[in-house]
Amino acid sequence: MNNSSKSYRLVLGIAVVLILVTVLVTGCGIKEASPFNGVISEITMSTGVDSNNRPVNPTTVFPADAPGFYCSFKLSGFPVGSNLLTQWIYLGGDPEAEALTGKNYVAEVQKATITKKGQGYTSTAYFPNMPDYTWPKGDYKVLIIVDGQEEASTTFKVQ
Repeated sequence: MNNSSKSYRLVLGIAVVLILVTVLVTGCGIKEASPFNGVISEITMSTGVDSNNRPVNPTTVFPADAPGFYCSFKLSGFPVGSNLLTQWIYLGGDPEAEALTGKNYVAEVQKATITKKGQGYTSTAYFPNMPDYTWPKGDYKVLIIVDGQEEASTTFKVQ
């Protein structure tokens, strides 16, 4: 074997090792909070929230005569000034309600601006503005959107 063949194999071996190291380092990262990449966790539907916006009486199934719904979640690492929006979506399940509102009816319930740095709980609630309201039975979804990007979601049911 000549020297140029040995040099070629050495350079090729080094290049392969560098590529593998680069793939391992960049491809196996864990999503962590940073000033540019916040995290939403502990999303919980409930019948209420406490003074720190933590869920009280967690559930994913509500009666049709429930006064309303709460969605509590923890924010971490979003920069101050980020825009928060929650959308409550009726996915369907009650033919009468779908005839009136359409399937996949969307209600934008909360628009807010994140004002604190760090992490903490917040919540959003959905209550009708009508006395003796009965919720359409079926499946619902809550989307949590930050700066125009869907960051998290959860589902619940009304029976």
